[in-house]
Amino acid sequence: MRDLTSRLRSIVRQDHGGSAPAPRRELTYIPDLPGVSDVDAAAAALGGDVQRGSRGGVVAIDYVWDGDHWHGRRQVSSYQLELDAPLALFDRRLAGHDGWARRVVFFDTETTGLSGGAGTVAFLAGCGWFEDDTFRVRQFFLAGPAGERALLEALSRIFDEASLLVTYNGRTFDVPLMETRWAFHRSSAATDELAHFDMLPGARRLWGRPERRTSVSPFSGDEERSCSLSALERSVLGFHRLHDVPGMEIPTRYFHFIRTGNAAAIAGVLEHNRHDLLSLAAVTSHAFWLAREGPEACRDAGEQAGLGRLYEQAGDTARAMRAYELAADGGDRLVRRHALARLAVLLRREARHDDAAAAWQGVLDLSDRRFGLSSIDRRAAEALAIHHEHRARDLRKARQYAEALRTETNGRKREQILHRLGRLERKLTLTNRLEWD
Repeated sequence: MRDLTSRLRSIVRQDHGGSAPAPRRELTYIPDLPGVSDVDAAAAALGGDVQRGSRGGVVAIDYVWDGDHWHGRRQVSSYQLELDAPLALFDRRLAGHDGWARRVVFFDTETTGLSGGAGTVAFLAGCGWFEDDTFRVRQFFLAGPAGERALLEALSRIFDEASLLVTYNGRTFDVPLMETRWAFHRSSAATDELAHFDMLPGARRLWGRPERRTSVSPFSGDEERSCSLSALERSVLGFHRLHDVPGMEIPTRYFHFIRTGNAAAIAGVLEHNRHDLLSLAAVTSHAFWLAREGPEACRDAGEQAGLGRLYEQAGDTARAMRAYELAADGGDRLVRRHALARLAVLLRREARHDDAAAAWQGVLDLSDRRFGLSSIDRRAAEALAIHHEHRARDLRKARQYAEALRTETNGRKREQILHRLGRLERKLTLTNRLEWD
């Protein structure tokens, strides 16, 4: 039995016995939908031009922000990435990538859905880059299904000139989606040889709250800080959108356009995409600036703790410890506890055992025991039990911390705790006998 690949190839070749094969038939199907706007009419309505491809056409819309335009607390020109921006600090895969700053292209798509797969299409692909002091956005809009190949070809021309692609969650969504569409049209992906930096992981380390699973209680009322781009542009950049199109409404607007050809429904989507690109450039620039300036430049303790996580992951222990120390001196209780816990781990690696114990004690001093010990409390108590047994030689304190862990429900952990308590009891008994003698 032939495998599936061979069977598909024979279907595509359309072999008919010994006769010459028929011309290869395209696997793409372009439906003839009533109501779909003519690409020229859509371009006129949206203020764009038509770029023709090998099949169909796509609407190209240009928009330019002047350098002295204010986007949040700073002007657009100030968001250009510096040549010494610490790119590798955020993504080690880009270490040693020379020439990345020659042409940085910020990329974002609007799609017919968020589920991905072959049925999801990017009907709007936005690219942004700096030209001198201005920020230029070029958007490729799909006026109908027949124009997708032209969109992909136009996008390829932009990417061919780029030295670095910057996205927000693009590593898991935008870029794989576009690669699927290139493959669907039997074209090589324009992103194959292009360096790619995704800002979302770094943003989560910088501005995300500590993990909920290590918080004091699931009912403590502390909510994880949002790291969506729209949330960061408000909290980090100080930019607030007015009358923005909600993300969940965007596919509906496009389908309305497909049915009716009414381009007015798309104007808000274009503006949404343009602001996403500018905010992506601004957030990326600000993150690089913070990482270069250090924790003293941070606005609050939460940002300092996030910067510490970034330095720690990059192996910059000295700067990570400094960031955690500053975060532990201020901020809310949750931030201080997590900063102290990370500081304790780094101090122990540096063989500063007494300082590490003091940091772990600080974690417990800030603990809210109403809901029992959290995971970070248990880590602190275990570390202090070990410290006082083996280093400080204070067996009574070691037993006190070990007793606090007796409620551990995990089977293996509970065995270890009971074993530790038994050992401490034996040591204390022997110590008492020696004192009496």
